[in-house]
Amino acid sequence: MKATGRCRPKDSIRPPPPPPPSDSNASFASSRPSSLGINRFSASDALTDRSYQLSAIRTINSFLASHSSPLSLKPPLPSAKDITKTLKFVISQLNFPSTKLEDDLPILLKHLNCLIKLNKSALKALGTPHAWRSLLGVMHWLVQIALYNDHLVSHCFDNTFVYALDSYLHYIRGDDDGMEEVDREFFGKLERERNAVAEGVKTLEKEVAEREGRLEELRSGPSAKEAVEKERGVLEEDVKKFHAIIAEILRRIALVEKILEEK
Repeated sequence: MKATGRCRPKDSIRPPPPPPPSDSNASFASSRPSSLGINRFSASDALTDRSYQLSAIRTINSFLASHSSPLSLKPPLPSAKDITKTLKFVISQLNFPSTKLEDDLPILLKHLNCLIKLNKSALKALGTPHAWRSLLGVMHWLVQIALYNDHLVSHCFDNTFVYALDSYLHYIRGDDDGMEEVDREFFGKLERERNAVAEGVKTLEKEVAEREGRLEELRSGPSAKEAVEKERGVLEEDVKKFHAIIAEILRRIALVEKILEEK
C-alpha cells in the first residue's frame, strides 16, 4: 500500500499569505469553544485565573521537557528571555518558519484562528505582568496544537487508518479490483494478528497454570520459618547425640584408666 503523503499534519501549519477575512471564517471562529479548555469562563477571565496560569505553565514545561528542551518557565513571571526562547521553540515545533517573532507570531495566530488577542506591543514588553497573561495563553494554546500534531504523527500509520484511506482512494477512482485487493490484504493481516494473539494467549494461560501450581505448592507446604525451625530441631538433636557420644567415650576412658591404675 502507498504510504507517501498519508500523514503530514505539521505541513498544514505553514500559512499561506493571509486571506481577507470572510463572514464564514468569522462565524466559524466565533462559534468555536474556547481553546483554553475552560468552558465556564471567557478567554479573558481564564487568563487572569491563578489556577489556570499555574496549570498552563506546568503543561508548557512538560512539553518542553518531553522534547528534551533545557527551557523552563518559572512562575509567577518568567524572564523576557525565557519567554522569547520558549515561544520560538514552540513555533519551531509547528514547522513554522519564523525570522522575527514580532512580525511572524501574529500571522501564525491569525492563520490558526487563535481566540486570544495579542498585539505587537505585548511582544515588545514580554516581561511585564500585563503582557504575560496573554502570552501565556498563546503559548499554552500553541502547545496544545503541537501536542495534537505529535499525536497525529505517532498514530498516522495506524492499520485501520491506512486501510480506510486506501479503500476510499480506490473507491473514488472506481477501482473495484483495487478495493478488493486492499480488503484481502487488510483482513489477511488481521487474521494473522488474531492467530498470533491467540497463540500468545495460550502461552500465557500455560504460564498462569504453572504459576498457580507453584503457588499452591507454596501454600500447602511448610513456610520458610517452619522449614528453618524444623532444620534447627534436627541440628539440635544431632548436637545432643554428639554430646551423648562424647560423654560415653569419656566414661570409657575413665574406666580404662582406673583398670590400669589397679594393675
